[in-house]
Amino acid sequence: MRHGQSHVNLADLTQSHRDEPLTALGRRQAEAAARYVSSEFEITRIFTSSVSRAVETAQFVAEACDLMMTSDDRLREIGTAHPGGLPMAEAELQPYVPDMWGTLRPYEPVTPDGESWMQFRSRIGSFLESIVPTPPRSGARIDVDPRDDETVLIVCHAGVIEAVFEYVFEKGPWSVVAIDTSHTGLTHLQFSPRPNMPDWWLHFHNRIVHLAPDLLT
Repeated sequence: MRHGQSHVNLADLTQSHRDEPLTALGRRQAEAAARYVSSEFEITRIFTSSVSRAVETAQFVAEACDLMMTSDDRLREIGTAHPGGLPMAEAELQPYVPDMWGTLRPYEPVTPDGESWMQFRSRIGSFLESIVPTPPRSGARIDVDPRDDETVLIVCHAGVIEAVFEYVFEKGPWSVVAIDTSHTGLTHLQFSPRPNMPDWWLHFHNRIVHLAPDLLT
């Protein structure tokens, strides 16, 4: 799930970038999303980016689902971490390179001293592989015990969701497909490796049925 609207989303990110909280509208979006998620899904674990707008959104969902949440720096938005993946303190945050759409120039830093799209994609992949069993390099299938099924909610950023799509669909670095996600838009991906079947299933993307028209951004 993408976070709710933040004050950062109201600014021109080529001029500044800050770790800002949700707007009043963003909190209403997060509350609506929390009610929907808690009523429609049996969430077993909640992870969140360590950026304020995601943490605040995840708190609404965690309370509604009566679960603890786990913050993970690997889920931070692109441009908020050093090339090696360590999070940037707010004082270190830099403007994005003007006219720079990271997926178009995947090996160039998106901020003057920051990470490239491919470095960002690597840390998102590292997170996914820490929660999802990956097939051995031999190509053999994994046996997943259905009793171990989980429904994991990840509260993150539009860029993170785009990187997840690239990981799941094994997209090469030079083909560009943008993934648009609204604030608190939900994406449902299922990992279900079985013989002669795909490992990943996309059930829906950017579901926003929980948002009234006046909450859409």
